[in-house]
Amino acid sequence: MATAEAFRVFVAIYRAGSVSGAARERHLTQPAVSAQLAALEARVGEALFTRTPRGVTPTERGKLLYAALDDAVDRLDNVARSLRVSRLPSSGTPLRLGSTPEFFQGHVLPRLGDWTQPLLLSFGEARGLLERVEAGALDAVLVGLSPQSRALSERPLAEVPYVLIGPADWPAPDVGLGGLAAWLSARPWVSSSVELPVTRRFFLGVLGQRFAARQALVAPDLRAVVGAVEAGLGATLVPLFAVQDALARGRVRELWDARPLIAPERWRMVYRVADEDRADLRALAGRLGADR
Repeated sequence: MATAEAFRVFVAIYRAGSVSGAARERHLTQPAVSAQLAALEARVGEALFTRTPRGVTPTERGKLLYAALDDAVDRLDNVARSLRVSRLPSSGTPLRLGSTPEFFQGHVLPRLGDWTQPLLLSFGEARGLLERVEAGALDAVLVGLSPQSRALSERPLAEVPYVLIGPADWPAPDVGLGGLAAWLSARPWVSSSVELPVTRRFFLGVLGQRFAARQALVAPDLRAVVGAVEAGLGATLVPLFAVQDALARGRVRELWDARPLIAPERWRMVYRVADEDRADLRALAGRLGADR
């Protein structure tokens, strides 16, 4: 007879798309996961997945079995989680949250208000944070990258516009949009990466010219980038959450209203599918919505 753990392992493999991903999710070794799958396939009498170089793909029988099991497995895991939570101290269960420091400081902190549940923060880049939430090391992450794993789900938080800023003592560009590329290219630029994907798309797609400004500083931290603009080192494009305080205090200036010209950055809360019904995650996602 198939065990509840075998069903859990099967659902984890289906959502992760690989045996290794399921092993991380279930905190098991890969051989243990493979053994559980082999036993379940023997019980079913046919393969549930097709092996590929990049992982596994469910067979038609696997799809049918997943449709029959996913809700039941999630409900069982939620019951087990609620039993664990009931034994935690009355001071509250810490919510293990991942984010970038810039998004947390600029978007999250101003919206926490009277939030009472303890937050245990981890900072990092999006892909690494997604791997950690899938592995169960974090409860949720706030990222600008949509998850690809079937084990993860997401709630939209905000569409953050990009802002074109320069030092506070720079004059406003005395040109039209057609002359803005040349005006900016004659001045230094600061950025958070040498690739400049958003900047290059803005120059080529909106301004009609390739980016040609001299990069005066590259720092992998938006707070340092905004600080460099404040210090007069150059202009840049950054998400609004990174610069709204400096704008409000007059430490930098908005050189041009580029907000309607650039697709906004979509931020979301990502968590495991098994945690869809967690009230604390729903409450935090609502708190961090763009209309707050």
